[in-house]
Amino acid sequence: MKYNLNFGTSVLLTLPVGKLDLADWIVNFSCEQYVACTPASHSHQYSGLYRDADGDIVIRNDEYVGGFMMTQFYRPKVMTPHHVRLESRTKARFLQVWPMIFPIYWDLRVEAAGPDRTLFQCRIGARLPFFYFIASKLIRTLFWSQQHADEETPLFAYFAARWATREDSDQPRNLWR
Repeated sequence: MKYNLNFGTSVLLTLPVGKLDLADWIVNFSCEQYVACTPASHSHQYSGLYRDADGDIVIRNDEYVGGFMMTQFYRPKVMTPHHVRLESRTKARFLQVWPMIFPIYWDLRVEAAGPDRTLFQCRIGARLPFFYFIASKLIRTLFWSQQHADEETPLFAYFAARWATREDSDQPRNLWR
């Protein structure tokens, strides 16, 4: 599927890549932590994990981004220690008025950036319907979406690193530089 809105950012962690397990972390990521990942904008409203009737994992996220109030119902497409890709058929309200449904992906990856450093990457994409895509240009949705990613990604990385080191007796205090 071709996405017409793509954005993301990355953060360097001072932690070996082998310590991180994104698939384990994402299913243990609490609502409180998710909400805490947007302290300035307060975009994140709710997150919860449940299983559908078939027993498959669904991660629900409610958030405001770039003129949209969205409810995402993410389903895992890739769940490995170093790569998680979730896809959603998202329900949204454009400018909090007009309802719409569109696909979104949320892609998290980690890769070694040295012996004790890891590059944590977060990419997000959406396939907006044509009218909303054009309207999104007028209100600078990509700009606001990128601002959102820049705010949340360092905190996603922080919580993933905290989860990875939760049993270490000398849990690092400074997880990124």
